[in-house]
Amino acid sequence: MKTHSILLSGKQFFLLMSLLLAVLSGVFSQDKIQLNAEGFPMASIPNTELRTLNSTILNQEMCLYIKLPVSYYTNPQKIYQAWYITDANRTFPMVANMVSLFEVPVNAEPEIVVIGIGYKIKDMGDWAAWRTRDLTPTNVPAVDSGWAKKLSGITGRHYEVRTGGAEIFLDFIVKEVFPFVESNYRVSSANRGIGGYSYGGLFSLYVLFKQPGLFNIYYAGSPSIGHDKGILFNYEKEYASSHKDLNAKLFMSSGGSEDSLMVSNMKKMALLLQSRHYSQLTVETHVFPDETHQSCIPCSIMRALRVLYNR
Repeated sequence: MKTHSILLSGKQFFLLMSLLLAVLSGVFSQDKIQLNAEGFPMASIPNTELRTLNSTILNQEMCLYIKLPVSYYTNPQKIYQAWYITDANRTFPMVANMVSLFEVPVNAEPEIVVIGIGYKIKDMGDWAAWRTRDLTPTNVPAVDSGWAKKLSGITGRHYEVRTGGAEIFLDFIVKEVFPFVESNYRVSSANRGIGGYSYGGLFSLYVLFKQPGLFNIYYAGSPSIGHDKGILFNYEKEYASSHKDLNAKLFMSSGGSEDSLMVSNMKKMALLLQSRHYSQLTVETHVFPDETHQSCIPCSIMRALRVLYNR
């Protein structure tokens, strides 16, 4: 019998080992995979965890979706940056997989832990009702009735929708989510990031003006700046009246085929922030041609990773 020797270059060996680790990660994760009603394994996202958190502030059970870096367990001394994202019931799988694209075969720095904040839901109608409550800063009755009617028509269930819960939701993040995450995972309290889309983008900007010291990195995709007659512009004006600095890195985006007011409000906010000449503030925007409010989500998130985390 003849034997053959195979010599691999350093690059080939690194790629082979990276792929092997990725496969092994998927194999080992099978231990935690649940089975569906017919006994087949349910699909899962590698290096992710689902945690529940009983919130006394919101008076409901919340879900935290955690995406850990590929090196998290092999490098137990390392402390990671944290990126908190809203609307996790919808966006977390997308964000988690996008982040993983920058881990194998080449691991990009800084590595980040993604924390998706979501809800324990019966269906996506629950998610839509609660996000409308939590991500809007003021109550607008017309929005409440509009969403209640829309969700009831889609699901056949009755919904009570009430906008204006952003202050309480931020309190929940600060007093319950931060302590839970920072006591259970090796994440830093410095250089925190926050991100969201649509109402989630509105919430990111709300936090920027109301409690800017909580985060340093902000993503606002197609932010609903027009909510309540542009109340965000009032918040920015209040902040500017007593501050000369704003330590933040902000990325905003919109789709070229969205409502024209969505695009113009984003540009108006960017120009306003730049005109203030806040020290330590950087603002970057992008309009994606031909993209709608829905189709723009993935390209917006990917560009946010590029701009905010140098991917």
